[in-house]
Amino acid sequence: MTLKNSMILLTAIVVLSLIFVQWLTHKNKLISGMEVPSTTDLFLERCDKHQALVTDCIYCYPELREYGRLWCEEHDRYEDRCFICHPESKEANRLWCEEHKLYEDECFFCHPELGKAGKKSTDEEGTFFKKSEGQTTVFEDIQCVEHGVPEKECGICHPDLLGTLQPGQGLKIRLESHASAEKAGILTATPTPGNSRAGFVVLSRTAYNQNQLARITPFVSGIIYRVLVDAGDAVSKGQVLVEIISPEITGAKNEYLSALANEALNETLFKREKGLVEKKISSQQEYEHALAAYHIAKNTTAMIRQRLMNYGLTTEQLPDPAGSGSISSIFQILAPFSGTLLDRSAVVGEAVEPGDILFSLADLSSMWLELSVPEDGLFRIQLGDSVEATFDALPEVTVQGRVIWLASGIDEFSRMMKARAIVPNPGASLKQGMFGEVRILPKQDQQILYVAVESLQRFDGKSYVFIKKSVDLFEIRNITLGGKDPEYIEILKGISPDEEVVVTHSFTLKSEFLKSRLGAGCVDE
Repeated sequence: MTLKNSMILLTAIVVLSLIFVQWLTHKNKLISGMEVPSTTDLFLERCDKHQALVTDCIYCYPELREYGRLWCEEHDRYEDRCFICHPESKEANRLWCEEHKLYEDECFFCHPELGKAGKKSTDEEGTFFKKSEGQTTVFEDIQCVEHGVPEKECGICHPDLLGTLQPGQGLKIRLESHASAEKAGILTATPTPGNSRAGFVVLSRTAYNQNQLARITPFVSGIIYRVLVDAGDAVSKGQVLVEIISPEITGAKNEYLSALANEALNETLFKREKGLVEKKISSQQEYEHALAAYHIAKNTTAMIRQRLMNYGLTTEQLPDPAGSGSISSIFQILAPFSGTLLDRSAVVGEAVEPGDILFSLADLSSMWLELSVPEDGLFRIQLGDSVEATFDALPEVTVQGRVIWLASGIDEFSRMMKARAIVPNPGASLKQGMFGEVRILPKQDQQILYVAVESLQRFDGKSYVFIKKSVDLFEIRNITLGGKDPEYIEILKGISPDEEVVVTHSFTLKSEFLKSRLGAGCVDE
């Protein structure tokens, strides 16, 4: 077999393998229902019921229907093509395929060459839809004849649209008669406007202000010689807390004194050489050597002095060459700021190393509140918001502060976002670890609408109220909730001040809507 024939055979084997793999993939996808194959598949199948291509049959495969175009579940066709529900919308001069309930120029069953979408009609041809930006189908209003509302707003015929509503949007619910609402005892009232009273309440836990908390540790090793304070004591900035005997400090002080003496000597030699070189008695080289030695001595003194400062010594505690007892091995640890000692672990005679915690010191004039904000309340808290905190353990204490930090993420287990507020702590009454409630206070100019608590209904985790449109027509409206108290709820978005909200027996309307979700909708004529 020649090389050319071998290449032809190999190419044929590869092509047949690809065809088989594509056919097998198509069969698996079709069986599993993961997706409907496109018209580019090698083996196109037809549905059993309509004998249409599986890529075209909008009756067997709902995912092929045009997005946003309403579907009449009762009569199994598009709403704008359901002339049983909407006989007034049928075009008299346009041929109609009775078998497939489509216009003849759209019927891809009778005319496969049209494809799934059929002939795309234009506005000039009198259709009920048009294309908007982004190729999303938007329908002009068609009326639900049975319930007398726009079809796309009919909650009885299309309860599945409830989950798509944004705050302020709703679905209409027509009752059986004008007397139905009165018989059910349904009452309405307009919402009450006003400034927010309830705010937004979250749980909190008190913690020390970490910006005013210190762990007191030595910077040198040694033995504790004397402890001058105890846990619970109030101390002032610079007050001596503990004294430590440290040979390391003694050695550093000796080095400092030696460096000072050496610096003084080199300074004298430098000044002497400077005078000699000015009188041309000494050489320039000797003068430069004296100058360099003086600079080195000064740098050495500065380095050792800084080391002593890093140990925690103040300028007043540095050894003085003329003083007595300046090389004492006693090292004092001072309070870095005024506050209260929370605990003490320093004991006389104990050996300590750098980093060992001897005391904890806190300024208790302010405290942090660690907040847990639920996921659905994230939009209601911002940096700088005012807060008001109360505590069950201290019913007489109410403190106000502000939000100073918001976490960048949500805890995957609790579904809460962490936040932090700072509040004053008069009389140090707030203790670490106390639990309480924090109310996020609304802005002073924020206008809120109030309705009775009985007005609120929930579906699938979202909040709704019912709005009266006429004697027998109501609307289930998506809203954004604010705060809540035993009698009223705040509505931040979704209703207007002049709308009538159902305030009693709203559960009756909820039951009416639930009937439609369970299948009670348009009835056969």
